Amino acid sequence: MKKRIVLLVLAFFLVPFGSKAQTRYEKEMTTALEALYKANDLTTYKTLANKFEAISRVEKDQWLPKYYVSYVYTVLAHFEKETDRKDQSLETAQNYFDKSKAQSGNKEELAILQAYIHQSSFFVSPMARLNDFGTNSTEIEGLLKTYPNNPRINLLQGIQLFNKPGFLGGGAAKAKPFFQKAEAIYNKSQNVNSLNPNWGRTLNTIYLKKSE
Repeated sequence: MKKRIVLLVLAFFLVPFGSKAQTRYEKEMTTALEALYKANDLTTYKTLANKFEAISRVEKDQWLPKYYVSYVYTVLAHFEKETDRKDQSLETAQNYFDKSKAQSGNKEELAILQAYIHQSSFFVSPMARLNDFGTNSTEIEGLLKTYPNNPRINLLQGIQLFNKPGFLGGGAAKAKPFFQKAEAIYNKSQNVNSLNPNWGRTLNTIYLKKSE
């Protein structure tokens, strides 16, 4: 009897506290996210957009699938070559963003994704949308004050400064500290929930090298 009790106690401590099997939703999302953070071409991103859209149709009560559809279409806009296709991609991104936001997801990450959509829209046609640059800069600076330790808003601020003329206070030297801060945060952050937004690391590395 005592031996049985000892075995039961050992079994209790050997099983990770609070462990549980992944749900089908978590498995599908984890697989899609692993592919997302390795993606580097138009075809792969389009496949992932379809994947997240499919998950969002099944998991109607979840805000994250729609969030990632929005994010992927935002990235797709940077890969498209024609202005119309870029704008169409960003319109889809905004549509899914609005649906995600309506489900009351992570306010911090939603606000930052919205800023990324706005920033990407400006870069579709910088000269024609020059007035949007100032508005977007104000948006990003406000979010940076609210969420100073979020790597993604530091990344967006770095991109904004990197593309701002030097005579207006921009340039690579001004942008570099924000890319460095973002890198430091990415390196030390521990994402408790692997489904939470964690994009931007690769893009930040690219810009950091450009700023050297």
